[in-house]
Amino acid sequence: MTLGRAPSRLTRSSLSTLSLIAVALLLAVVAGRGELLLVSVPLALRLLGGTARRRPPAYTLEHSTSAARLLEGDRVTVFLALTAATPIAQVDVSETLPPEAQVVSGSPRRVLALRTGDTARWTYELRFPERARVSLGRVDLRFWERSGLAVSEDARSDPKPLAVYPPAVPLKRLPVPLRTQASVGNYVSPLVGDGIEPGEIRPFGPGDRVKHVNWRASLRLGQLFVTRQQQERNADVVLMLDTLSLVGRGSATTLHASLRAATSLAAAYLARKDRVGLIEYGGVLSWVRPGSGRPHFERLLDTLLRAEVTFTFVAKDLGVVPPRVLPPQALVIALSPLLDARFTAALDDLAGRGFDLIALAVDPVPITRAALRPTVLTDAACRLWAVERRLQLATLAARGIRIAAWNPDEPVEVALSRVGQRRHVRARAG
Repeated sequence: MTLGRAPSRLTRSSLSTLSLIAVALLLAVVAGRGELLLVSVPLALRLLGGTARRRPPAYTLEHSTSAARLLEGDRVTVFLALTAATPIAQVDVSETLPPEAQVVSGSPRRVLALRTGDTARWTYELRFPERARVSLGRVDLRFWERSGLAVSEDARSDPKPLAVYPPAVPLKRLPVPLRTQASVGNYVSPLVGDGIEPGEIRPFGPGDRVKHVNWRASLRLGQLFVTRQQQERNADVVLMLDTLSLVGRGSATTLHASLRAATSLAAAYLARKDRVGLIEYGGVLSWVRPGSGRPHFERLLDTLLRAEVTFTFVAKDLGVVPPRVLPPQALVIALSPLLDARFTAALDDLAGRGFDLIALAVDPVPITRAALRPTVLTDAACRLWAVERRLQLATLAARGIRIAAWNPDEPVEVALSRVGQRRHVRARAG
C-alpha cells in the first residue's frame, strides 16, 4: 500500500492558451484594436482559474500479484486498487511491464474519475512464454484538472519479484546409476538386509530374526530357512550444464532446451529420493552440491534461471569442484550441444576419472535450420553439419562416453531410452 500526493505542472494546453493571450495583447497594442484586448480577458481568466495553486490530489494505491513463481506459459493475475483521499477529476494509471511479459486479458492502463473515498479495483493477466526473472509494481499516475490546463504526475514503485521457470516434464524411464549410496531410495542394491525385494533363501543361523523365517520352505525341507531382502538405496546425480556456447534465436536455443531437460531430470530424480547436484560449466564455473527435498529443487531452479552463456577464453578445471559436489560414485549427466572443445575435454576428464557419465547431446542442427531462412545453401550446410556431428558423437562413444543424441523436437525421455545399459567405465589414471 502506498500513499501519494502528486505535485502539479502546466500542460501543453495551458502553454498554448498563454501563447494565444500574448499574441492577442501584441496585436491589440500594435493595431490599436481594443476589442482584441477584451477577447483575451476570458482566456486569461480561464488560464488563471485552471492553473491556480491547488492542493495536489491525495490517493492510496495497492498492488499485488497472484503468484511469485511461475512456469513458462503460465499466467499471473495483477491486482490494483486506487482509493481517492481527495476528489480526482481524471487519473491515467499505467503500469510499466517488462519486455518478456505478454498481456493475455485486461489492460495495465486505466483512466478513472473518483470522488473522495471511492475505490477503483481492476485486474489483468500476464503470460511469460520463456524463463525470466522480472519485477512488477512500477505504476505511473497522471492526474488531470477539470480544465485540462494542469496535470500532476507521480510514480509508485512497489517491487513484486517474479520468477518464471522452465517446466518439468514427467519422466518415467531414467538412466539407472551404476553406484548407489547408503541412504534409503528406490534402487535395488545387491546387498541383503531390510527391504522389499526378496533376495536369498538360506538356512536359519545365529543372529537371524524370527520374522525373516520362510515358513513354506522350512516346512517343505524340514528345517528353518530365512529369506533376506535386497536393500533399497538412493544415488547421487550431478547435472552438468554447458553454458560455453549456444545456437538458435529467442527461446528456441540449445541452452533453453538444455535448461528444460535439466529441470525435468532434476524433478524426476528427486522424486526417486536421489540427491541431485548441478554444475554450470561456462564463463563462471559454479555449482550446487547434491541435495534432496522441495527446498533443494527450488534452489536448483533458481540456479538454472540465472544460467547464461558468457564468452571466455579460459578453460575450466573440474578439479577445483569440491568432492562433496562431484562425488566419485555419482552419475553425471552432461547437457550440451558439444560445440565447444573445452566442454568435450571436460567430458574426457570425467570419463578418465571413472565417473558414470552420460552426455545428453542437444542437436543444434534442427534449431539452426529453424532460425535461418530456408534456402538450398542452408539445407546443404545443415546436411553436411549433421554428417559431421554423427562422426563427432561416434568418436566420443569410442572414448567410453555414453551418448544420448537428443533432438529438442522429441521428448527427452526418448533420447535417454537409447542409452545402452553397457557401462564404459575407464580405469582411474594413476
